[in-house]
Amino acid sequence: MDRRNVFAGGLLGTAALIGTAQAQAPAAGSGTTLDRIIREKKLRVTAEVTSPPFGILDRNNQPDGSEIATARRLAQDLGVEIEFVQVTGPQRIPALLAGRADVAISSLSITMARAQTIAFANPHGALSIVITGPERVQIAGPADLAGKRIGLTRATLEEATVPPSAPPGTNIVFFDDAAATFQALLSGQVDAAGMSAFAAKSIADRNPRAGLRNKYTVTTAYYAPAVRHADVELRHVINTWIMLSKANGVLAEIYQRYTGVELVTLPQI
Repeated sequence: MDRRNVFAGGLLGTAALIGTAQAQAPAAGSGTTLDRIIREKKLRVTAEVTSPPFGILDRNNQPDGSEIATARRLAQDLGVEIEFVQVTGPQRIPALLAGRADVAISSLSITMARAQTIAFANPHGALSIVITGPERVQIAGPADLAGKRIGLTRATLEEATVPPSAPPGTNIVFFDDAAATFQALLSGQVDAAGMSAFAAKSIADRNPRAGLRNKYTVTTAYYAPAVRHADVELRHVINTWIMLSKANGVLAEIYQRYTGVELVTLPQI
Protein backbone atom coordinates (compact mmCIF):
# COMPACT_ATOMS: atom_id res chain seq x y z
CA MET A 1 0.00 0.00 0.00
CA ASP A 2 1.25 3.47 -0.94
CA ARG A 3 2.50 5.21 2.22
CA ARG A 4 0.98 8.51 1.11
CA ASN A 5 -2.45 6.87 0.96
CA VAL A 6 -2.04 5.46 4.47
CA PHE A 7 -1.06 8.89 5.81
CA ALA A 8 -3.95 10.59 4.03
CA GLY A 9 -6.35 8.03 5.45
CA GLY A 10 -4.97 8.71 8.92
CA LEU A 11 -5.69 12.41 8.56
CA LEU A 12 -9.33 11.60 7.89
CA GLY A 13 -9.59 10.08 11.38
CA THR A 14 -8.62 7.15 13.50
CA ALA A 15 -11.70 5.19 12.51
CA ALA A 16 -10.67 5.24 8.86
CA LEU A 17 -7.18 4.06 9.75
CA ILE A 18 -8.51 1.20 11.86
CA GLY A 19 -10.96 0.26 9.14
CA THR A 20 -7.96 -0.31 6.85
CA ALA A 21 -6.28 -2.41 9.54
CA GLN A 22 -9.41 -4.54 9.92
CA ALA A 23 -9.58 -5.14 6.19
CA GLN A 24 -6.03 -6.48 6.26
CA ALA A 25 -6.40 -8.50 9.49
CA PRO A 26 -5.27 -12.13 9.31
CA ALA A 27 -7.85 -14.87 9.35
CA ALA A 28 -9.31 -16.18 12.62
CA GLY A 29 -6.89 -18.29 14.57
CA SER A 30 -3.83 -16.15 13.92
CA GLY A 31 -1.77 -15.13 16.76
CA THR A 32 -1.18 -11.51 17.77
CA THR A 33 -3.07 -9.64 20.43
CA LEU A 34 -4.16 -7.06 17.86
CA ASP A 35 -5.53 -9.86 15.64
CA ARG A 36 -7.59 -11.14 18.54
CA ILE A 37 -8.90 -7.68 19.45
CA ILE A 38 -10.04 -7.05 15.86
CA ARG A 39 -11.47 -10.55 15.47
CA GLU A 40 -13.39 -10.56 18.77
CA LYS A 41 -14.11 -6.81 18.67
CA LYS A 42 -13.16 -6.48 22.32
CA LEU A 43 -10.38 -4.51 24.01
CA ARG A 44 -9.55 -5.40 27.62
CA VAL A 45 -8.13 -2.48 29.60
CA THR A 46 -7.02 -2.17 33.21
CA ALA A 47 -9.19 0.12 35.34
CA GLU A 48 -7.91 1.47 38.64
CA VAL A 49 -10.97 3.14 40.16
CA THR A 50 -9.51 4.44 43.44
CA SER A 51 -7.29 7.17 42.01
CA PRO A 52 -9.13 10.39 41.10
CA PRO A 53 -9.19 12.04 38.64
CA PHE A 54 -7.72 9.13 36.67
CA GLY A 55 -10.14 6.45 37.80
CA ILE A 56 -13.19 6.48 40.07
CA LEU A 57 -16.59 4.84 40.41
CA ASP A 58 -19.47 7.14 39.51
CA ARG A 59 -22.86 7.37 41.21
CA ASN A 60 -24.00 4.28 39.33
CA ASN A 61 -20.92 2.36 40.48
CA GLN A 62 -19.49 2.45 36.96
CA PRO A 63 -15.84 3.26 36.12
CA ASP A 64 -15.18 6.91 35.28
CA GLY A 65 -12.23 9.32 35.22
CA SER A 66 -9.73 10.61 32.70
CA GLU A 67 -8.05 7.25 32.05
CA ILE A 68 -11.43 5.51 31.78
CA ALA A 69 -12.59 8.13 29.28
CA THR A 70 -9.34 7.76 27.33
CA ALA A 71 -9.73 3.97 27.18
CA ARG A 72 -13.34 4.26 26.08
CA ARG A 73 -12.42 6.65 23.28
CA LEU A 74 -9.60 4.37 22.12
CA ALA A 75 -12.00 1.41 21.93
CA GLN A 76 -14.59 3.55 20.15
CA ASP A 77 -12.10 4.66 17.51
CA LEU A 78 -10.91 1.08 17.12
CA GLY A 79 -14.51 0.05 16.51
CA VAL A 80 -14.52 -2.50 19.34
CA GLU A 81 -16.20 -2.97 22.71
CA ILE A 82 -14.29 -2.32 25.90
CA GLU A 83 -13.97 -4.61 28.89
CA PHE A 84 -12.54 -3.04 32.04
CA VAL A 85 -10.38 -5.22 34.28
CA GLN A 86 -10.51 -3.59 37.71
CA VAL A 87 -7.16 -3.55 39.48
CA THR A 88 -5.36 -1.77 42.29
CA GLY A 89 -2.17 0.18 41.63
CA PRO A 90 0.15 -2.76 42.37
CA GLN A 91 -1.96 -5.05 40.15
CA ARG A 92 -1.77 -2.96 36.97
CA ILE A 93 1.39 -4.45 35.49
CA PRO A 94 0.85 -8.04 36.76
CA ALA A 95 -2.65 -8.05 35.22
CA LEU A 96 -1.17 -6.99 31.89
CA LEU A 97 1.69 -9.49 31.98
CA ALA A 98 -0.66 -12.32 33.01
CA GLY A 99 -2.82 -11.68 29.94
CA ARG A 100 -5.89 -10.51 31.89
CA ALA A 101 -5.72 -7.20 30.02
CA ASP A 102 -4.55 -6.23 26.54
CA VAL A 103 -3.37 -2.76 27.53
CA ALA A 104 -2.83 -0.90 30.78
CA ILE A 105 -4.31 2.60 30.76
CA SER A 106 -4.15 3.43 34.45
CA SER A 107 -1.99 6.56 34.86
CA LEU A 108 1.17 4.46 34.51
CA SER A 109 4.08 6.90 34.64
CA ILE A 110 7.03 6.12 32.39
CA THR A 111 10.10 4.86 34.26
CA MET A 112 13.19 2.90 33.21
CA ALA A 113 12.38 0.16 35.72
CA ARG A 114 8.91 -0.36 34.26
CA ALA A 115 10.21 -0.18 30.69
CA GLN A 116 12.24 -3.33 31.35
CA THR A 117 9.01 -5.22 32.02
CA ILE A 118 6.41 -3.58 29.80
CA ALA A 119 6.41 -1.57 26.56
CA PHE A 120 5.14 1.98 26.83
CA ALA A 121 3.35 3.72 24.00
CA ASN A 122 3.81 7.46 23.60
CA PRO A 123 2.55 9.49 26.58
CA HIS A 124 -0.99 10.82 26.56
CA GLY A 125 -0.86 12.79 29.82
CA ALA A 126 1.36 14.35 32.47
CA LEU A 127 1.22 14.56 36.23
CA SER A 128 3.06 16.11 39.13
CA ILE A 129 3.70 14.27 42.40
CA VAL A 130 3.23 16.44 45.47
CA ILE A 131 3.43 16.09 49.21
CA THR A 132 0.10 17.19 50.65
CA GLY A 133 -1.17 17.44 54.21
CA PRO A 134 -3.10 19.55 56.71
CA GLU A 135 -2.17 23.21 56.90
CA ARG A 136 -0.98 22.76 60.50
CA VAL A 137 1.72 20.27 59.41
CA GLN A 138 4.87 22.25 58.63
CA ILE A 139 6.56 20.86 55.52
CA ALA A 140 8.35 23.10 53.04
CA GLY A 141 10.70 20.60 51.42
CA PRO A 142 12.19 17.11 51.67
CA ALA A 143 14.23 17.95 54.79
CA ASP A 144 11.00 18.56 56.73
CA LEU A 145 9.84 14.97 56.21
CA ALA A 146 12.16 13.80 58.99
CA GLY A 147 10.20 12.64 62.02
CA LYS A 148 6.89 12.59 60.13
CA ARG A 149 4.65 9.78 58.90
CA ILE A 150 4.28 10.03 55.12
CA GLY A 151 1.67 7.88 53.36
CA LEU A 152 2.41 6.43 49.92
CA THR A 153 0.55 4.05 47.63
CA ARG A 154 2.55 1.03 46.48
CA ALA A 155 3.56 0.57 42.83
CA THR A 156 3.17 4.26 42.00
CA LEU A 157 5.43 7.08 40.87
CA GLU A 158 5.32 8.51 44.39
CA GLU A 159 6.74 5.27 45.78
CA ALA A 160 9.59 5.55 43.27
CA THR A 161 10.35 9.23 43.88
CA VAL A 162 9.53 10.20 47.46
CA PRO A 163 11.66 7.72 49.50
CA PRO A 164 14.96 8.48 47.69
CA SER A 165 14.59 12.16 48.53
CA ALA A 166 13.39 11.62 52.11
CA PRO A 167 15.96 12.18 54.88
CA PRO A 168 16.75 9.63 57.61
CA GLY A 169 14.05 9.55 60.24
CA THR A 170 11.17 9.78 57.77
CA ASN A 171 8.51 7.18 58.57
CA ILE A 172 7.17 6.00 55.20
CA VAL A 173 3.81 4.21 55.55
CA PHE A 174 2.77 2.17 52.52
CA PHE A 175 -0.79 1.35 51.42
CA ASP A 176 -1.97 -1.04 48.73
CA ASP A 177 -4.36 1.36 47.00
CA ALA A 178 -4.89 5.08 46.71
CA ALA A 179 -8.21 4.99 48.61
CA ALA A 180 -6.44 3.65 51.69
CA THR A 181 -3.77 6.35 51.41
CA PHE A 182 -6.43 9.06 51.16
CA GLN A 183 -8.31 7.71 54.17
CA ALA A 184 -5.11 7.54 56.23
CA LEU A 185 -4.43 11.19 55.41
CA LEU A 186 -7.95 12.34 56.28
CA SER A 187 -8.06 10.33 59.51
CA GLY A 188 -4.68 11.57 60.74
CA GLN A 189 -3.04 8.15 60.53
CA VAL A 190 -0.27 9.88 58.58
CA ASP A 191 0.95 13.48 58.79
CA ALA A 192 1.08 13.95 55.03
CA ALA A 193 0.99 11.88 51.85
CA GLY A 194 2.57 11.74 48.44
CA MET A 195 0.19 11.61 45.46
CA SER A 196 -0.58 13.22 42.13
CA ALA A 197 -1.46 16.90 42.22
CA PHE A 198 -4.80 16.00 40.64
CA ALA A 199 -5.64 13.53 43.41
CA ALA A 200 -4.57 16.05 46.04
CA LYS A 201 -6.87 18.71 44.53
CA SER A 202 -9.78 16.27 44.35
CA ILE A 203 -9.41 15.24 48.00
CA ALA A 204 -9.01 18.82 49.17
CA ASP A 205 -12.08 19.95 47.22
CA ARG A 206 -14.22 17.12 48.61
CA ASN A 207 -12.97 17.53 52.19
CA PRO A 208 -12.63 21.28 52.79
CA ARG A 209 -12.67 20.87 56.60
CA ALA A 210 -9.45 18.85 56.44
CA GLY A 211 -7.56 22.00 55.45
CA LEU A 212 -5.26 20.15 53.06
CA ARG A 213 -2.50 22.06 51.32
CA ASN A 214 0.18 21.01 48.84
CA LYS A 215 3.56 21.36 50.55
CA TYR A 216 5.93 20.98 47.59
CA THR A 217 6.26 19.29 44.22
CA VAL A 218 8.42 16.17 44.18
CA THR A 219 8.55 15.62 40.40
CA THR A 220 6.60 15.94 37.17
CA ALA A 221 6.30 12.92 34.91
CA TYR A 222 4.42 11.58 31.90
CA TYR A 223 2.09 8.61 31.80
CA ALA A 224 1.24 6.36 28.88
CA PRO A 225 -0.60 3.22 27.80
CA ALA A 226 1.46 0.06 28.18
CA VAL A 227 1.40 -3.32 26.46
CA ARG A 228 3.47 -6.48 26.65
CA HIS A 229 6.81 -6.27 24.83
CA ALA A 230 5.67 -8.81 22.23
CA ASP A 231 2.63 -6.75 21.22
CA VAL A 232 4.47 -4.57 18.70
CA GLU A 233 1.49 -4.22 16.33
CA LEU A 234 -0.87 -3.16 19.12
CA ARG A 235 1.62 -0.59 20.39
CA HIS A 236 1.92 0.82 16.85
CA VAL A 237 -1.85 1.22 16.55
CA ILE A 238 -2.05 2.89 19.98
CA ASN A 239 0.76 5.28 19.02
CA THR A 240 -1.08 6.14 15.82
CA TRP A 241 -4.25 6.80 17.80
CA ILE A 242 -2.37 9.02 20.27
CA MET A 243 -0.84 11.05 17.43
CA LEU A 244 -4.24 11.58 15.79
CA SER A 245 -5.95 12.29 19.13
CA LYS A 246 -3.40 14.96 19.98
CA ALA A 247 -3.93 16.56 16.59
CA ASN A 248 -7.74 16.60 16.76
CA GLY A 249 -7.89 17.76 20.40
CA VAL A 250 -9.46 14.64 21.89
CA LEU A 251 -6.72 14.06 24.46
CA ALA A 252 -6.64 17.73 25.47
CA GLU A 253 -10.42 17.79 25.95
CA ILE A 254 -10.45 14.68 28.14
CA TYR A 255 -7.50 15.91 30.19
CA GLN A 256 -9.00 19.34 30.87
CA ARG A 257 -12.46 17.96 31.57
CA TYR A 258 -11.22 15.76 34.40
CA THR A 259 -8.22 17.70 35.73
CA GLY A 260 -9.30 21.30 35.25
CA VAL A 261 -5.96 22.24 33.70
CA GLU A 262 -4.63 22.38 30.15
CA LEU A 263 -2.65 19.49 28.74
CA VAL A 264 1.04 20.27 28.41
CA THR A 265 3.08 19.52 25.31
CA LEU A 266 3.75 15.79 25.27
CA PRO A 267 7.04 14.18 24.18
CA GLN A 268 7.37 11.04 22.08
CA ILE A 269 9.25 7.88 22.94
